[in-house]
Amino acid sequence: MALNLLSGILAMAQIKLDNLYKNSTILDHCRFPRNSSPISKIDFSGNAINPFCGDEVHFDLSLNDHLCIEEIRFEGEGCAITLASGSMISDHIKGMSIEEVSVFTEKFRLDMQTNSRKSFQNESDIFVLYDVMAFPVRIKCVLLACSALENLH
Repeated sequence: MALNLLSGILAMAQIKLDNLYKNSTILDHCRFPRNSSPISKIDFSGNAINPFCGDEVHFDLSLNDHLCIEEIRFEGEGCAITLASGSMISDHIKGMSIEEVSVFTEKFRLDMQTNSRKSFQNESDIFVLYDVMAFPVRIKCVLLACSALENLH
C-alpha cells in the first residue's frame, strides 16, 4: 500500500516536471536564447559552471556612458532550465547598472532559496522561473546565471 502511494506521488512529480519543461516561455528561451550575438566591446565578463552536471553560463557586458548595460551577450550549455534562465535574466538586466544587477541577483537568489515569489511579481519572463521552486534539485539550474553575474570581472 505504501509503495503504491509513493509510486503515485513520484508519478505526479514527474508529470509536473514534464510540464515545466514544456512551458512555452522556457522552451522559447531555451531554443532561441536572447542576447546571443557577439557585442562590440566587453567591459565585464562573468562565468559559472555547475560541477555536478557540467552546465555552463557566460555573460559579456558592455556599459554605456551612464554605466548601465547597453549590450549583453549570453552563452550557455546545459539543460533547458539553465539556458532559459540565462536568456531571461539577460533580457531582464539590460539597462541596469552593475549595482542594480547585484541587487537583482541577491533578491532573486533569496526568493528561489526561500520559496518566495515576492520580489518579481509578473515582471518579464523571469516570473516563470519561480515554478522551478517546486523542484529543489533544479533551483541550481536557475541560479547558475546569477552565479555568473556575481562573478563579473
